[in-house]
Amino acid sequence: MKQYTLLALALLFFNFFYSQDCKVLLKTMSRAYTGDCKKGKADGNGLAKGLDTYKGQFKKGLPNGFGIYTWNDGKIYEGEFKKGKKEGEGKLTFKTDSIVIGYWKSDKYIGLFETPYKKINKSQNVSAYNLSKVQDDINSLRFYVKVNQKYEKYPQLSIIVHSGQYQTQLNNNDFVELTNVTYPIKLKAYYKQDFIELEIFQPGLWEIKTDITLIKGLNTN
Repeated sequence: MKQYTLLALALLFFNFFYSQDCKVLLKTMSRAYTGDCKKGKADGNGLAKGLDTYKGQFKKGLPNGFGIYTWNDGKIYEGEFKKGKKEGEGKLTFKTDSIVIGYWKSDKYIGLFETPYKKINKSQNVSAYNLSKVQDDINSLRFYVKVNQKYEKYPQLSIIVHSGQYQTQLNNNDFVELTNVTYPIKLKAYYKQDFIELEIFQPGLWEIKTDITLIKGLNTN
């Protein structure tokens, strides 16, 4: 019986020191750790405490995967981490109960959506179409059309909006503009028989430039 007691004490002693050797590499929560360990570092599911507290997934001593990080001032982040930084979808709750929901990249909040826009579809004659945001304080879309490497003057576009809205469509010399756009907006823009389909999530002034290469046998005009 005495031997079993000594063996149990030895195992507890070993486990205690093994857990102490399992390092968390963020100093703000490196005072105490309980959980999975690999090669002397927190790896797997665990709980780390220090000035701040983190409960969730670890990899190589750092928060990695889903977890809940609580700062000493009461702020809480629930979401995805990568190499110790907020990365991906999450929710940040402040002590005042205000909440920020969306996506983070390398610890920085990038907005409600992971990407600013999404290309959905295009017709065969459209060799490429590119989107770029050129201004933040105006909510408009400007469509430019290039046919066989030459920009069209007063391009005539037919635009079908699937979601979101705009106030007016202006036909200018070099582009067609949708003004006072409500984002996110999803639409399909036709130039004669060709089209592009896209969705834009972030507000601002966007330029959409479409290159059309007329291929023999694909034109209906």
